Amino acid sequence: MARPTEQRTASVSPPAVSTTATRAFARPEPAPARRGQIKRRIRLRPTRILLFALLAILLGFLTLGPLAAVVIGSFRPDGLPFGEGWTFDNYIEVWSSHYSWVLAGNTLVFTAGSSAVAIVIALTLSWLIERTDLPGRALFRAAVLMPMATPPLLLAIAWALVLSPTIGIVPLALKPLIGAFPSWLDIYSLPGTIFVQGLAYVPTSILMLSPAIRAIDPSFEEAALVARATRVQVFFRVALPFLTPTLISIATILMMVGVLAFDVPAVIGIPGNVPLMSIEVFRRMTPPSGLPDYGGSAALNSAVFVLMVVGLVVYRRVTRHAGRYATVGGKAYRPRISKLGAWRWPALGLVGLYVAAAIVLPFLALFWASLIPYFGGFDASLLNRVSLGAYHDILTSHGVWTAAGNALAIAGLAVLALLVLGLVTGWAIVRAKSRAASLLLDVLSMIPMGVPPLMMGVALIFLAFGIRIVPIYGTIWLIALGHFIAFLPVSTRMMQVGLMQINGELEEAAAVAGANLVQTLLRIATPLLRPTMIALAIWVAVHSIREFSIAVMLQSGHNSVLSTVLYSFWETGSSSQAAALAVLLMAMLCLMVAVSAYLSRQKD
Repeated sequence: MARPTEQRTASVSPPAVSTTATRAFARPEPAPARRGQIKRRIRLRPTRILLFALLAILLGFLTLGPLAAVVIGSFRPDGLPFGEGWTFDNYIEVWSSHYSWVLAGNTLVFTAGSSAVAIVIALTLSWLIERTDLPGRALFRAAVLMPMATPPLLLAIAWALVLSPTIGIVPLALKPLIGAFPSWLDIYSLPGTIFVQGLAYVPTSILMLSPAIRAIDPSFEEAALVARATRVQVFFRVALPFLTPTLISIATILMMVGVLAFDVPAVIGIPGNVPLMSIEVFRRMTPPSGLPDYGGSAALNSAVFVLMVVGLVVYRRVTRHAGRYATVGGKAYRPRISKLGAWRWPALGLVGLYVAAAIVLPFLALFWASLIPYFGGFDASLLNRVSLGAYHDILTSHGVWTAAGNALAIAGLAVLALLVLGLVTGWAIVRAKSRAASLLLDVLSMIPMGVPPLMMGVALIFLAFGIRIVPIYGTIWLIALGHFIAFLPVSTRMMQVGLMQINGELEEAAAVAGANLVQTLLRIATPLLRPTMIALAIWVAVHSIREFSIAVMLQSGHNSVLSTVLYSFWETGSSSQAAALAVLLMAMLCLMVAVSAYLSRQKD
């Protein structure tokens, strides 16, 4: 009988490892001797060095280049990075105005408020679903994440149809009972913008919070209960402190994204004259007449970038001792499930209220608005005017089909580029022998995570005007480049996670069999990463089709996409066409998410 150590060694290095690689790269001659293997590794070392150098240069150009263009442009008289001369006039003009400080204050309130709304809702829902005996927990666990398929732009349009003081469904329904709708419930206001933006952040917050809540060791809660603490005290004094690093992480990410978030402010903030920095940047870059104010926009964006860097520094200092909050140890345990008792039905109603606010009510408002020629709220007298005319207009519109083709082409380009670069970069980070090289590539690939899409759009405009040898301004190529850069962190991180699950011995065996790096990635890594690559491709396609901020900054007469056409319909008062396109877009995105979920189950 084999010894336990021999059995363990055999399980770590199964015969299939060498067999798979040998079948893929077998050669007639016998396997090389050890000295030959050493020479081969020495010959491959310069190739790896060259690969790391090329990746660092490419990632630096893609991630640091746009930021450098904005910062340099802010010091140019004409606002363009390759212009002549240097000046501080752009900063003086922007920050000597009292209005700019109002913008900064309102933006801070907007980002902090929307983040707080999202975190409070996500924390409540996650705790009820993960740590209580809420009825239908499995169903609600999937339902609370469904709004991820709804772009913030559509969510904002839907809530404008629901709560608009003049045409909103709720104000018109309540008018016979309470008279004029209260002004403090007006959706076209800063609180309304905060509310809708917070709803858009909830699914992402739940994805980050739920694993942390499941990981809390229940022994701490049991000890507090033995000490006669109430359940409320246990939550606030025991569970909540353990969630501090996660909550800080979520708040930091949401505030970084929200500083120049434009989807919701474009629909709700602009009609309500809400002064926000994202709206001001958009107005400076798209004036009704004359040339864009590149210098002022660059100065505003540069200030935002400095604020984000300061926020990251504060975040790192706060979470530096995150290890003290760790509760996952070597002992196995199951999360403690609390009984709601008499609170079961109120809790169920609370979760159902979120599902209604984030999914049901917005979709019904959009669907109803798409069936009537002009939107006048919900009135039974309008039933005789219901028609599918708006859908006919959308499906027979040459502009809409052109925009759909552009959106699909941009998504396809972004998917293809991110699969290739994400695989190569993820492999270089995971397999790097040098910790410094791995860290450098990792940091460069994650920089776009802290750059708002609106800022990315402005930066790409500066680069396109500066590097005119490549005529991509006004084309779908520039929008595809923006999506490629914006989604690079997610693609790199997903590939890293997948590669970490692949034993490096497979690649070593392929190298011994005579495979070069390209053959190893194509014949070893790619087949094993197929589920990850499929999930990444669908994720990128969904987010590329729904993306609005980059596309609206880079749009011209020839590169419109579905999100910009939808916004154009809404802005010009064609509410039925906008609603019809929104319904069709939501259906398409939900179908893509369903396909992704189905493929994930097939993988399992």
